[in-house]
Amino acid sequence: MKNIRHILIIISLITSFSCKVTDQVPESIITAVNFYKTATDADNAINACYDALQGSPNNYEIWGDGRTDVLASTDRSGSADLQVASGNVSSSNSYVGWGALYAGINRCNGVLKHVPDIADPALTNRKDRIIGEAYFLRALFYFYLTRTFENVPLILEPYENLDADFFPVQSDRATIFAQIESDLKLAEPLIPDLPFANTLENKAKATKAAVRCVLADLYLWQKKYEQAAAMADLVINSPAKYTLVSGKDYATLFAAKNTSESILEVQYSNTYAEYTQQGAVNSISELFLPLGGTVTGGNWRYQPSAAVLNLLTASDLRSSATYKNTGSKPDPYRDANKTYIAKYPGTISSNVMYLDANRIIYRLAEIILFKAEALNELGQTPEAISLLDQIRNRAGIGGTSASTQSEVRLAIENERLAELAFEGKRYYELIRRGRYADVTGFTDPNWLRWPIAATEITKNTNLIQNPGY
Repeated sequence: MKNIRHILIIISLITSFSCKVTDQVPESIITAVNFYKTATDADNAINACYDALQGSPNNYEIWGDGRTDVLASTDRSGSADLQVASGNVSSSNSYVGWGALYAGINRCNGVLKHVPDIADPALTNRKDRIIGEAYFLRALFYFYLTRTFENVPLILEPYENLDADFFPVQSDRATIFAQIESDLKLAEPLIPDLPFANTLENKAKATKAAVRCVLADLYLWQKKYEQAAAMADLVINSPAKYTLVSGKDYATLFAAKNTSESILEVQYSNTYAEYTQQGAVNSISELFLPLGGTVTGGNWRYQPSAAVLNLLTASDLRSSATYKNTGSKPDPYRDANKTYIAKYPGTISSNVMYLDANRIIYRLAEIILFKAEALNELGQTPEAISLLDQIRNRAGIGGTSASTQSEVRLAIENERLAELAFEGKRYYELIRRGRYADVTGFTDPNWLRWPIAATEITKNTNLIQNPGY
């Protein structure tokens, strides 16, 4: 994403300066009409879509793990964090904004509208792929939105002039799900298994497996278990040859980045100018890491919950990569004996902690558990156990003792918590499985969706606030 931000000025100008005042547009003003001309323009436009996915990392994590049994508050938690840990989130909470996602959707809409008409021969070999990437990213943005807020505006055209509808109404989740499936089905044949020549891009951008991961996830939400199992199987047996890292190397998933297990990661790096000049950081590390001592550190706004600590005991090979304790000699951190979340370690260089950990969206272990869940719901429990045990054996804890369908259902739920804690998964899983109140003890049905930001309600009077907020 080294040059992504250079295009953002262009994208904003497209929105700001497109108008109908005159048909004579000065050449110095960039509009949608005169921007999308070359293969490079198409590359820059799709990169801007990925840049939007890079923004607001805290929201993705907090939406996916907040208001559950995963995150606990600390004596450093702010008011917004205390709301998240307690579950009682207000519409003025700083984590409820959806602006970055709709910015990404608008950019995707621009690509889908204009890139097909670019006649540059240099684009021929990658035009379909770029269009597929835009369909995929738009679907992914909407998948986050509808799982978090439920009913959200469905916008399929870019904002390029003042004739656009700036006060869209909401569509229900079923409608959003249908659009997501449509976009993913359009993307699937356009994106190769390994579209790029290097590992980083094949992990950072859309691949056929990434498309199928979202489809498998979507089908589990819709209880279409045969389709979910089929999609998961295609990922597991992908020509891209994803493999689980070994149990002893589990920490490399988060420290080394872009491992053989990774399917899609949002990339951050302190080596690019955008890190220091534009603030392109993964601020999740700031939420989770302890305060710095000999290095700059985090703010320790959240710590692992008792549920996570009790489940991930010392004998589990995942525990030391999931959480740590600063101990009696906390260097490089300031405070002793603080237990903290370790999946976003950042990079320490010259006494500076760079907040450049990647954010994993999908990896193979989750897809194996997707398939196990789907097969178990289809009554193929022995096959589900075999898949579940792949993950447990990798963790060094041996096969499950569960044997019946209901026992395996719970075992998969617990394994997902152990495997995917702090990766933004728990809230969504408990909602789709109808287990939210039973697991969290939060019985208010309004908490099955997040509040729409009060500022959005003020700006768009056609929006209807979610019940209870």
